[in-house]
Amino acid sequence: MSLPPVTLVTGCFCFSRFHGGARSPESCLEQMTAVMEAPCYLVIYADRDMMPLVKKARPPSLGRITHFVEIQPETLPAFRFLDKVRQNRAEYWPTRDERTCAETHLITCSKMHLVLDAMDKNVFKTPRFGWVDAFVGGPTARKICENYHPTLLLEVLANVTDKFHIQVLNVCDKKFMLPENKREYYQEYRWVVCGSFFTCGIDAGRRVLRRVTEIFEATTIAGYGHGEEMLFLEVLEEHKDDIVRAYGDYGQILNNFIRPSRNISYITDFVLMAYLHYRYFDEAVECASALLQELEAHRLRLGGIDSSSYSSLPTMYMNLLFLRLQAVLGNRDYKKAHEYAQHIMSLTQTQPLLQTVYQLHKNSWDTHLRIAGMDV
Repeated sequence: MSLPPVTLVTGCFCFSRFHGGARSPESCLEQMTAVMEAPCYLVIYADRDMMPLVKKARPPSLGRITHFVEIQPETLPAFRFLDKVRQNRAEYWPTRDERTCAETHLITCSKMHLVLDAMDKNVFKTPRFGWVDAFVGGPTARKICENYHPTLLLEVLANVTDKFHIQVLNVCDKKFMLPENKREYYQEYRWVVCGSFFTCGIDAGRRVLRRVTEIFEATTIAGYGHGEEMLFLEVLEEHKDDIVRAYGDYGQILNNFIRPSRNISYITDFVLMAYLHYRYFDEAVECASALLQELEAHRLRLGGIDSSSYSSLPTMYMNLLFLRLQAVLGNRDYKKAHEYAQHIMSLTQTQPLLQTVYQLHKNSWDTHLRIAGMDV
């Protein structure tokens, strides 16, 4: 069996010598079991304190698909901003978190550099790369997956493309892309993407990761910056043609990375509805269509939905159909809206369960159908 043509990159650094709230080396080792045992091409960056532990944690049977790089954090490009980050945090740090320090922030924002460095060296000659946080929650990888098994990781890596794949966690107002709104943007931690895991082809990856690095530098110089996820706001807009979006919360990254399968109510309530709220109709159509595709292929089951918002799949399905119709109408694409509306009416005439759901919501849903040109 051949391995997926993807080199995963991770970093393992211990900052307990700098910051009392940082993980100890023993805690780091416990948290990174799933990554160390991942049966894939893996490049591991670690400092001199962690490298012996990392080498011991990686099974010898995986040695031929592993490349170790010892590097001290202080030598990473982001660390030239260490004094500036400390100054920023002394002057403006409304999202203060005692678990972090300036050094851990800069390591987090070094993911882009480490992946780009691995691309340049490409020791395994793969066309695609990815990042995975080392500390994913032990052998079950509970921080990024439900019901984890190494074959699930391989399935994900085997099905990504040359585009930049990342999971959208939340939706923010695009006004925060403007420099004059950055202070307000950083008043609170605004979840944008799940930075724990992403993949990319070399060309798209270089474009996206270099842009994220530029935003990190500009944001730091401007006096802000807390974590790396918020740096992706501009990138999602500027590089939309390079990016494939997954949807969901951190705990289901691997489950949802290729197609949505878990915690669908979260995706609907916190991503799709937010797109509609901000009138980001293109993104709303794309998100709703991804969910509908899974329902129509019968790949979603009630046991995997974990939803208190919907009582049944028919209700979920009809709701998503009308949310997508609402988004298309928002784009004033009346030809596509009429096509979708005809599809909805056909379903209600041939599917008794969908007819029942439709009748329960007829008064509000008929408004959208009429705008789409249906006689109801």
